[in-house]
Amino acid sequence: MRILLFGGFLGSGKTTTILQIAKYITENKHETVALIENEIGEAGIDDKLLADSGLQVKPLFGGCVCCQITSDLITAVREINETIKPDWLIIEMTGVAIPGNIAKLINEYCNFYTGLKTITIVDMARWPELKEMLEPLVTSQLEKTDFVIINKVDIAGADREEIINDIKGFVSDVPIKVASAANQLPLAVIEEVIDFA
Repeated sequence: MRILLFGGFLGSGKTTTILQIAKYITENKHETVALIENEIGEAGIDDKLLADSGLQVKPLFGGCVCCQITSDLITAVREINETIKPDWLIIEMTGVAIPGNIAKLINEYCNFYTGLKTITIVDMARWPELKEMLEPLVTSQLEKTDFVIINKVDIAGADREEIINDIKGFVSDVPIKVASAANQLPLAVIEEVIDFA
């Protein structure tokens, strides 16, 4: 089982991106996909959308996965591996989780996977405001990631190159692709996500 761990601030386009990745894997690679969605609060916003897509959905509630319910995430990963046995497990983290920290926990407690990749999705349209208000959070989401998708390029302002260069300054050593998930992810982005070479 290969694990894709998606992080990124609230509203960055994680669900839209994940659904396209999952559809590509099932339709083009003919492999199975299970999904763990984590939401903060009483109910998951995206549960119906994800369930309607035909994917396996295991929402986790009650708090941030990186703190209060870490053990539940590990239990869910083990349970999916033992019962569903998918080719791929996609984990959608809450918008305030730090993907690198979650990857470390999975590395420590789930030794049965064949590959683990963290993908951080950055909201290009809101990057200047998010960085100004929440810099420690949004920049820590970029730390220890394996791949960055700078999303919403279609609605970013005129200073796109400046924003891209600013983000690259935090993750100069990992692949970065620019996209608009709302307008369909480029094949190069999908292939980078699922490449474990």
